[in-house]
Amino acid sequence: MIPDYGDINDPDIRAKYGYLEASVSIFGNCFLFLLKLVLGLFINSISLIADAVHTLSDVGTSLVVVLGFSISKKPSDEEHPFGYGRVEHIATLIIAISLILVGLGFIIQSIDRIVNYVTIVNHDLAVITGILMIGTSAIKELMARFSVSIGKKIKSGILIADAWHHRSDAFTNIVVGIGIIGSTFGYPMLDPVFGVIVSMIIIYVGVELVRTASNFLIGQAPDQELIDKIDEMAKSVNGVCGVHMISVHDYGTSKAVSLHAEVENNLTLDEAHQIADNIENKINEEMNYTTIVHLDPKKMKPYIEISKRKKRKIVNKILKDQGQIVSFHKIKIIRIGGKDDIKVHLIVNKDMPVGISHELCHNLQSLVQREYGLCDLDIHLEPCEGDCKVCQLSCSNRKEGELIEGVWIK
Repeated sequence: MIPDYGDINDPDIRAKYGYLEASVSIFGNCFLFLLKLVLGLFINSISLIADAVHTLSDVGTSLVVVLGFSISKKPSDEEHPFGYGRVEHIATLIIAISLILVGLGFIIQSIDRIVNYVTIVNHDLAVITGILMIGTSAIKELMARFSVSIGKKIKSGILIADAWHHRSDAFTNIVVGIGIIGSTFGYPMLDPVFGVIVSMIIIYVGVELVRTASNFLIGQAPDQELIDKIDEMAKSVNGVCGVHMISVHDYGTSKAVSLHAEVENNLTLDEAHQIADNIENKINEEMNYTTIVHLDPKKMKPYIEISKRKKRKIVNKILKDQGQIVSFHKIKIIRIGGKDDIKVHLIVNKDMPVGISHELCHNLQSLVQREYGLCDLDIHLEPCEGDCKVCQLSCSNRKEGELIEGVWIK
């Protein structure tokens, strides 16, 4: 029925799913409406006539589904940059309000039947009709499951709502059938009473649809499964350290995602921009969502109270791993205002350009804060002038001595 059914993010294919569900619903509901209406008029049952109109309202729902999908698949334009996807939910709102009005009308008629007593006629046919009504609930349940399966596949709220129309009709069929059979066996009040019950179910479905459609139009939070999927895709991009503050703006056929991605503090602007592009491209390719990425520097570790000896080991290891540093000394760690102030003297090649030395200090600041935790790093650069007393470099000019905590003592 849908040869190119694969890409459910394509508005045209999505609409075909909607048309298929609506076609099945219209055919099934038209058949059941005529059956209920004819039988209801024959036996003079208000509950069955009310249920017939309820079933007919489902046909109206399906027609609005067709109209909603026809409009929602239109491409975006200058006045509607995010497309027409929310038309589906506006259509749902219209259906819901009409259902509430129908339900209120039948409550009034049912109450009138209770006050102005009217009996069911053709009792023999009435019993058969009651049994038929209970049997038709199975048809409505099958239609409901069909609508749910398609609605879940394309993630369409209006199809799920249509499924609940079918399911509520299945329930009311059982109620109406019991009411008709009970009325033929000496309990005539059951028919109008069950007419009120059916009408209340119709109103309830209408109110739920109003709530669902309104929540979407106002802007409801996305389900956790979608958030987890976006989080997993963003974290799979090389260079992303963490993801937070994921927001999804749903416009029906199009969705816009915004998120914050954590990256290393020492990345260049060009490298960070490339990571953001990779995240956007990945989400767009797999989910067809427009994505906006805000890059944050990787959060520093919280301050942990450890001995100064361990703190020195952390700093020493970081400095020793830097090939541009000839040596280092005079490491001081002072606790000030809730964080450590680390002071260090670095010996570097005396011919090192100022620009490279500035970049070295910036990178060291990021590395120390990431591995050490919350701290300030104060770096004093010294050119290598052959003063071996403060140098850890192995070279032919080194004078003999003893190395104590990064300082040579004769």
